[in-house]
Amino acid sequence: MKLKRSALLLATAASLFLAACSGQESAGNKSGKNSTINYAVNTELSTLDSGTVMDINAANYIGLVQEGLYWENEKNEVQPALAKEMPEKSEDGLTYTVKMRDDAKWSNGDPVTAHDFVYAIRRLADPKTGAAYSYLLENFVNGPEIAEGKKAPEEIGVKALDDHTIEINLSKPTPYLEHLLSFVPFFPTNQKFVEEKGDRYGSSAENSIASGPYKMVEWDGSGLEWKLEKNPDYYNKDQVKVDNIDVQVMKEVSTNVNLFDSKKVDNSLLTGETVKQFADHPNAVQQEKARTRYLQLNYENKVLANRNFRQAVDYAIDNDELTQQIIGDGSKGLSTFVPENFVANPETGEDFVSEYGNEKFADKSKAKEHWEKAKSELGQDQVTIRLLADDDEKSKKESQYIQGQIEENMPGVKVEITNVPKKNRMSQVAEGNFDLVITGWGADYADASNFYDLFKSDNFYNQGHYKNPEYDKVVERAGNQDANDPKTRWEDFKEAQKILSDDKAVLVLYQEVETQLRNPNLKGITFRPVNLEYDFRTAYFE
Repeated sequence: MKLKRSALLLATAASLFLAACSGQESAGNKSGKNSTINYAVNTELSTLDSGTVMDINAANYIGLVQEGLYWENEKNEVQPALAKEMPEKSEDGLTYTVKMRDDAKWSNGDPVTAHDFVYAIRRLADPKTGAAYSYLLENFVNGPEIAEGKKAPEEIGVKALDDHTIEINLSKPTPYLEHLLSFVPFFPTNQKFVEEKGDRYGSSAENSIASGPYKMVEWDGSGLEWKLEKNPDYYNKDQVKVDNIDVQVMKEVSTNVNLFDSKKVDNSLLTGETVKQFADHPNAVQQEKARTRYLQLNYENKVLANRNFRQAVDYAIDNDELTQQIIGDGSKGLSTFVPENFVANPETGEDFVSEYGNEKFADKSKAKEHWEKAKSELGQDQVTIRLLADDDEKSKKESQYIQGQIEENMPGVKVEITNVPKKNRMSQVAEGNFDLVITGWGADYADASNFYDLFKSDNFYNQGHYKNPEYDKVVERAGNQDANDPKTRWEDFKEAQKILSDDKAVLVLYQEVETQLRNPNLKGITFRPVNLEYDFRTAYFE
């Protein structure tokens, strides 16, 4: 399907382009002590609970109001934060000792201590918490046993040697542990405050507490706006230049561009035609992300459990056409689950995607061929499936394109689209209330396991319930007996990708590239390809 341009759309985009070319100054008061970033995002804030967070947008803001033991710069290099220095590691790689700084405190005046870290990890491990990221503790001593309910959370391999010294005990080497310690679910948590708030913890500004550079002062838990203020209790507050961050959810790109042009916001997300119109604009910037967009399938649905049906759907969708003609934000068609420029062969340095090879994306004749086989196997030639997606402009375009391609190339299949706010989409997926869902995965740490672990049978994020014993065996091997053998481990991940591809276990769409108009006077934001996407603690106005 090709995107049709109307004269009205071209006129609107052209007028926006001419207006924005007049130059961007600043949105709001940027002088003196009262500087404010007015930032636009395309999705709601779901939680401020670092233990139960599931999406990157919420993690980005938790990363501003909470502080971790470590912090990553724009190159994803790990640096001390609450820790005074990099951890001391035992020769066998199984014991890490972290010395914490002693001048950090919570916004309620409590000191931040090693006990806060121990509590956070126990809470993350506890099955009662229902933490999506609890699987990241599988290499901690007793992690798997706690997940299975065989041991108590207090037996997880972490302890406070004193108020400011932490000991972490692992059951197997984990070369990416320092990256984990800079990731939101591993941030220290104030036990007294969490227990006082109970189920309300993290659900609004009132029910949150800060240890980081900012504190949340306005957010009702569901609204499309939230406000952060510089935290006067932050130990490194003198290095934080911007006093306030006002965030607005903008689901319509044209509205966002208009506000940027009128200097009411400092950025505007661009998609489709607006990317083309502003491609040469001096304030347009692009950022490649280590993030894969894909279709997750519900294997509880007998139609989607049929391999020929999945193959037909995959062949019906042209990833290049989707990215270049429909989305148009610079994103790139992809067939491997790991993105480009993420992990490389430990011996040759060749990128995984280049070495594995991208498959041909669309083949209309093969789509029809596999649909015919599926009809025979299913004993039906009329099928209705529900496609779930977010309700922002980009997701709506994606879902309409996918609907059109499936119905055009698989006659007899009807696709019903449901677009809902991201928070609702995540809830429906967790409940299994979907057939197909457009979702994405961004790297939390720079290791292929961060992607391939997702489709192990028992992983929380395997919410479509894909199961393949051979796949489980290969991924387990990469994390166990091959953990200290980079070359063999690399081959394990290539085998894991082949199984996913052969099964059409997940239908990969593209690697995300974000295009924005950004205020040129706003400098120093830390943008990362892996882990949290952006960080305002380093930002300033010129």
